[in-house]
Amino acid sequence: MGSRILVVGAGAVGGYFGARMARAGHDVTFLVRERRLQQLRAEDLCLISSIGNVTITPRMVMAGDIDDPYDIILLSVKAYSLTAVMDDFAPAVGPQTRIVPLLNGMQHLDILADRFGPAAVMGGTCFIVSKLDAQGRIVQTGSLPWLSVGEREGRDTPAARSIAEALSGPGFETVCSAHILQDMWDKWVLLAALGSICCLMRGTVGDVASQPAGQAFAHGRTCANGS
Repeated sequence: MGSRILVVGAGAVGGYFGARMARAGHDVTFLVRERRLQQLRAEDLCLISSIGNVTITPRMVMAGDIDDPYDIILLSVKAYSLTAVMDDFAPAVGPQTRIVPLLNGMQHLDILADRFGPAAVMGGTCFIVSKLDAQGRIVQTGSLPWLSVGEREGRDTPAARSIAEALSGPGFETVCSAHILQDMWDKWVLLAALGSICCLMRGTVGDVASQPAGQAFAHGRTCANGS
């Protein structure tokens, strides 16, 4: 029997990975709020993707309606929603449940471990360029997305490999990482640097890169005029 997977959030990240896994035949349920529930009931969960479009009728549940533990919880909310959403998915956490958070940063690992115990929390990160459009569809662009998961202690365990296999499907690459904390720090440093550049230049990454000296500025190189 395959792992029961609860994807917390059906937005641009969780919705993409969850839909791909569901389409591949995995047992996937989305934890959603009322507005998203009604939207997906009316329109289904649609991916508009450079890798191929997908539409599924998702299995969904709301907070308060969870009555059994899940094997894997894929957590794909924003960091500022973490405290509230932990209460929502707490009934889904049993003695054997493993939580795979895809949040940016590092502090959430300690917050989750304090609430559910260190053994329940794995490391996780992902790369995907996606957004929700006005119709609630997930629009993915760019290269093949990937998802990385691993034991926080850096051990290569059968459990980690099994979870990586469960969190897989066509439309993205899944990596079972023996250095997941380093992977998470690498992404966080990248995002912090890009965020600083975008704030200083008052534009998006694309805006900065398109300017005559934008890429030189991002790399810290002196421009031709000496500025």
